Amino acid sequence: MTISSYGTGAYRSATPNGFVTNRAELTDLERQLATKQKSESYGDLGMDRRTSLDLNAKVATLDSWLGGIALADVNIKLSTTTVENFAKLTSETINDTRSNSYVPSSTGRSSPQVLAEEKFKQTIDMLNTAVNGRYLFSGKTSDTQPTLNYNEIIEGDGSGRAGLRQMIDERRLADLGTTGLGRLTTGGAGAVATIADQAPVHSYGFKLSGASSSSTALTPTFTAGPPADLSVTVASQPTPGDTLRITLDLPDGTQEEIVLTARAPGSDGAAATTYEIGADVNATAANLRGTITAALTKEASTSLSAASSQIAAKNFFAGSLSNPPLRVPGPPYDTATAPPAAGTLANTVIWYRGDDGSDPARSTATVQVDKGQLVGTGARANEEAFQVGLAQFAVMAIETFDANDANSQARYESMTSRVSEKLGFGGAVQKPAEIITEFGSAQTSLARAKERHEGTKNYLTTTLAGIENITTEEVAVQILALQTQLQASYQTTAILSKLSLTNYL
Repeated sequence: MTISSYGTGAYRSATPNGFVTNRAELTDLERQLATKQKSESYGDLGMDRRTSLDLNAKVATLDSWLGGIALADVNIKLSTTTVENFAKLTSETINDTRSNSYVPSSTGRSSPQVLAEEKFKQTIDMLNTAVNGRYLFSGKTSDTQPTLNYNEIIEGDGSGRAGLRQMIDERRLADLGTTGLGRLTTGGAGAVATIADQAPVHSYGFKLSGASSSSTALTPTFTAGPPADLSVTVASQPTPGDTLRITLDLPDGTQEEIVLTARAPGSDGAAATTYEIGADVNATAANLRGTITAALTKEASTSLSAASSQIAAKNFFAGSLSNPPLRVPGPPYDTATAPPAAGTLANTVIWYRGDDGSDPARSTATVQVDKGQLVGTGARANEEAFQVGLAQFAVMAIETFDANDANSQARYESMTSRVSEKLGFGGAVQKPAEIITEFGSAQTSLARAKERHEGTKNYLTTTLAGIENITTEEVAVQILALQTQLQASYQTTAILSKLSLTNYL
């Protein structure tokens, strides 16, 4: 700003509106001092207006990125905390399912099972976490609660849609079969004992995998089939301690081995693990046939029952709205031979209600942190790690063990050994740690982008201040100078207004 001269004779060149102009200049300087801004519009900045507009646009873009980063950072921290807590719950359950933890109770459930139910409910609550109206574990459908509640998942919705408990019962019936031998048939005559997979070929129950003998007295002959069969010939009288080993494949991918041991005539032994040497090979074979039946019955009610729960729970939690879980065709279920088929939305509870696309879960929610950089922060409640954890918590919570059943402890241990193994997230199964690592990588990207943008913004803001902002000291000097000029002009004008010819002379 230029201040007009006010020396001797200046009044001769003063324009009629000089006072008005000076007063306007003073008002503008006072505004500048109050607002710290050079002008009220970009037009008044002159040639600097283009630079100001460009820098302001860049700062606005940075602010939008920084705002998105701040919101995403909150979401991803909450998501990470959820997965960390879930991982902690799974580790606690592994400790709870240590060997020899079975304690009979009037309710049929041990304390680790009660704790597993609470862990299931906690996990469901955590997966339903919402921030600012957005569900963090629902994928792209962030406005949809990702999971149903505990009772609907386990017991069904009460309107004809089956929950997990019913699906486990159906699968167990299909695996045990009508005789309780795991869909195997036993028989034989004379010196021969036989076992065979039930025909026609199906995917339920035990599958014979092989057999071996520690003695030439017993000669096993295995035919792979399908259906597979096994015949054991008592060629001669075995010696006490001789063993016959029969390997069985279970529907959950595990194997069990039945070991049958010969015992001396008249001696005592467990009916499901030993057979008495008879008076001749025919009598010994008859005793062996009885032990085989008892062994298969026990194995079916213990390890096969546990395997049924596992495969039913796995199928249930793999289900979604677009891909309902596999169920045993029926009823009847104990004679089912058709393979498991997808249920329908009308007869099966779908526990996960969110987005179930084939794209990676992290890509379901992204935040732009730079011109060409997107960071994925999304998650789905039906990711494999959550499916595995929820299935194991549910199996633990649902099963009951009659204190008066001699096989309850063996069945309990079959269940807990599988639960512990699954919660170890071994092999190619997605692990909670993998999800945490992906979130950590995203959080690092957000932090670096934030640091970079804040540095750039500080530089641009400083540059803008040089263009748009005033220097307080300079404006103050201008105001003092203008005030002095106005004061001198007012005094001169006042003197001239009183001047007469007499005074002049």
